[in-house]
Amino acid sequence: MGIPVVLDCDTGTDDAVAIMLAALHPDLDLLGVTTVWGNHDVRHTTDNTLRVLGLLGRYDVPVHPGADRPFRPRLEPLPSGRADLAPELDLPATHRHPAKEPAASWLVRLLHAADRPVTLVLTGPLTNLATAVAAHPEVVDSVDRLVVLGGTHREPGVTAYAERNVWCDPEAAATVLAAGFRRVTMVGMDATFSAPLTRADADRIAASDTPAAHAAASFVRERIRWYQRDAAMAAAGAAPLHDPLAVACLVDPDVVATVPASVVVETSDPATYGATAYDLAAAAPTVELALAADHGRFLDLLCATL
Repeated sequence: MGIPVVLDCDTGTDDAVAIMLAALHPDLDLLGVTTVWGNHDVRHTTDNTLRVLGLLGRYDVPVHPGADRPFRPRLEPLPSGRADLAPELDLPATHRHPAKEPAASWLVRLLHAADRPVTLVLTGPLTNLATAVAAHPEVVDSVDRLVVLGGTHREPGVTAYAERNVWCDPEAAATVLAAGFRRVTMVGMDATFSAPLTRADADRIAASDTPAAHAAASFVRERIRWYQRDAAMAAAGAAPLHDPLAVACLVDPDVVATVPASVVVETSDPATYGATAYDLAAAAPTVELALAADHGRFLDLLCATL
C-alpha cells in the first residue's frame, strides 16, 4: 500500500501535473482531491480536476469542491480567480460529477475514520484545511505530514513579499501553520524557481508517449509561453512547474533541499500582507523549508511516472 494522500488544489496547469503524479505513482495512494478557489473560481478548478482524472481513467478518486472565497475577510479585496489564465484546461470534458459533500467536512470525516496517518498536499490557498481545523482541531493528529506549496523566503512572489497561494488567504495559512501538525514541509518559490523546465524538458516528457505525458508536456510549453513576461524565465526559455514539486518530494525526498525553520504569516500589515517570515535559526523550528530543488531528479521522476 502506498502513502495515503489527499491533494487540495486550485487546478490549473501545474496542479494538473501534480494530480497526475499523485494518481499514477505506485508509491502513492490518492484517496481524493479537494478543490479550492485561487487560479479560478472553484467551479472551474473542480471541472479541471475532473478532466485530469478522466484523462487518467481514475474515476475511483472522489473530487470534493471546497471554498470559493477566503477563510476570513481580507485586508483588501481580491477577485476570486485570475483573468490572465484560461478557466478551462485543454483536456476533454467529462460527464462525471463531483461529490456532494463539501471539501472541509469530507476532510474531517476522512481523518476521523483513518486507520493510518494521512499525508495532505496543498497546492492552492489553504482555505479548506483552515476551515476543517478551525472546526475540528483534533484532526491534526491523524495527519502524518503536511506539504504546502506556498510561501517564499528570498524569491519574489505575486508581490515583493508574498507568494500567491498564501497571499490569496493569509488568515487561512496562519491558521493552518499554527494548528500543530507534526511535520510540515513548505515548498515555495525559492525551490520551484530553482528548477524550471525548458522546451527540451517538455519534449523529453512527451517522448514517454502516454496521454498523461503528452498533456503534461503541453502544459509545460504553455507555461513557458506565459512566463515570457518574466525576464529571467524568458531569457532561459523556461518556466517553473510549481505544484508537482510538492508531490515529488513525497516519493523522492532528495528532489528538494530543506532546512529547519519557523514561520510567521503576516496578516495585519497591508504593506507586507501575506508575507512568510522565516527564521532559519529558530530554537524550535516548526517547518521544513525547501530552498532549492534538483532539476534532474525532478525531471526524471516526472518522466518515469507519466
